[in-house]
Amino acid sequence: MFESMAIVDGWKNSSVWSTELLPSGKQFERWCEFVNEAHLHWSIERGTYDNFPAFIREGRFGDFRMANLTTAPRSSVRGTRGQPEIAHDSDALYNFLYIAEGSERLIIDGKDVDLVPGNIVLWDSARPMIFITGEGLHQITLAITHERLHRIFPNAEQFVGMKISCSSGLNRLFADHLLALDQQFGDLTSEQAWAVLDTTTNLAVSAFESECGSYRNARVSGLLCEIRNYIEKNIEDCDLSISNIAEHHNISVRHLHRLFHEIDISASGYITWRRLERCKQDLSSRTRGRETITDIAFRWGFSDSGTFSKIFRREYGVSPREFRATVQE
Repeated sequence: MFESMAIVDGWKNSSVWSTELLPSGKQFERWCEFVNEAHLHWSIERGTYDNFPAFIREGRFGDFRMANLTTAPRSSVRGTRGQPEIAHDSDALYNFLYIAEGSERLIIDGKDVDLVPGNIVLWDSARPMIFITGEGLHQITLAITHERLHRIFPNAEQFVGMKISCSSGLNRLFADHLLALDQQFGDLTSEQAWAVLDTTTNLAVSAFESECGSYRNARVSGLLCEIRNYIEKNIEDCDLSISNIAEHHNISVRHLHRLFHEIDISASGYITWRRLERCKQDLSSRTRGRETITDIAFRWGFSDSGTFSKIFRREYGVSPREFRATVQE
């Protein structure tokens, strides 16, 4: 039996990134370096502080990153992210930023976004931005690549700069989930992490869409959600097809294609993507280490291992065998 392994070593050990053991005069300078190392690149105005006790905890997994960041209790830091800083980062990321303590002001597209505890805002690493921290800031950020988020949230860019309050309901559920994820993420196995992050992404999208009051396509969105749930329940069936999905929901194949056009993916492309994600979870699992890649591919609805390997490489840039070796080494 294979032992489960944490996906991020030392995730809970905030002292790894703490400035408190450094000489007072070096603390702020090192914190600025931490930000650029762990949380994208910024041009940060260098202030003068006798001391700057703060930390950053950062972890990455697949298309996701999380960063837990604090500033010194009595400080105000200003950072700018323009085209030179954007060019330093290879990944374009959407960032769900949650304020746990303190305050912060963001300037996005020339508009001020004032944040207080309990607020979440969406910002885009590919767009210029300015941040100005209030005293005693503590923020937690979930970052997701553009490519992954666009698959289920194709109009995400329209929500950039929008803040929501997490005092109750679905928004509170998302905030609580985000806080729990930050604390427990390092205890998850790779297999668990894929499933949890899938749920996290769906919660984030639901919270923002609900807050925005985007009900103009409520019937369409509801039917699409029902169809996607049906696909999830039947994803192992190699006979799952566009025609039988349409027939099950009493709609035409043409209408089914129109529904998936709303999220910028074809219906068949969506089914393939969900099957690949399930295979990816199993390939990450040490408990399934004795299973062949063909067994895993067949389990999730692929009928030909050669075709599966080609599709997997095209999607993720490596073969299934190379991916398994990397995540289980």
